[in-house]
Amino acid sequence: MELLKVLNQPHWNYFFTHEGVTIKAPSKQAATQLALMYRECLIETAHRIKGKVKIGWRRCKCPIQFFSWMALEQPPTAYETAEAILRTGGAVFCSLLDLPMPLLKRIVQVGESERPISIVRRSDRKQIIINKPMEIALQTAAIEATQRIMTRFWRPSDLEKLEGKFQVASHFKWRYHAGLNQRTWAILESEFEMFEVNGQWYSQTTFLMNPEPIPLPEDGIISVLDKLTDN
Repeated sequence: MELLKVLNQPHWNYFFTHEGVTIKAPSKQAATQLALMYRECLIETAHRIKGKVKIGWRRCKCPIQFFSWMALEQPPTAYETAEAILRTGGAVFCSLLDLPMPLLKRIVQVGESERPISIVRRSDRKQIIINKPMEIALQTAAIEATQRIMTRFWRPSDLEKLEGKFQVASHFKWRYHAGLNQRTWAILESEFEMFEVNGQWYSQTTFLMNPEPIPLPEDGIISVLDKLTDN
């Protein structure tokens, strides 16, 4: 019934075809949210009609589809669900195997963005999620970038300023210097957002400009890492 309430809202439409049920969503984001929230119901519908449920949107070339045979499979993990949905466009990389639903929804948005975005787990400062544009900006393979401890790529003084900003606001823009990788230091301008999921705090960083490479700190990035470790 909850699903029908959504489909009966303005700008939504659904109808039967020879293949099963086709749903027209008002946008790709709305289609993705529907697929995430009502996955089991959509699979059950496909199973009952012995066909498939297809969710499309305006100018959609690769609709999200649910097939009757999916009802016979083991339920996928949250990461597998995100990976399947993201095949419709975009790319995102995550080092976590088990994702709560609010974080999964955010991953889908990150994967669809054209701007470089990363998400850091604040408890250990580990970068756990990046999208393809961020992988390119960091000039670092995603499998390595999503294991990165971010304190190692900041000056201690700038990191202290960042934490001070988070103390007074959960959402802000800032221009600063940081390391993209072990070889490249850059001027960056980013939008920062801090959010909470199931008691765990995360911060999301979105690059607002192309990184401007600058000379390494006088003692190099490695020495900056050592100072952070000593502190």
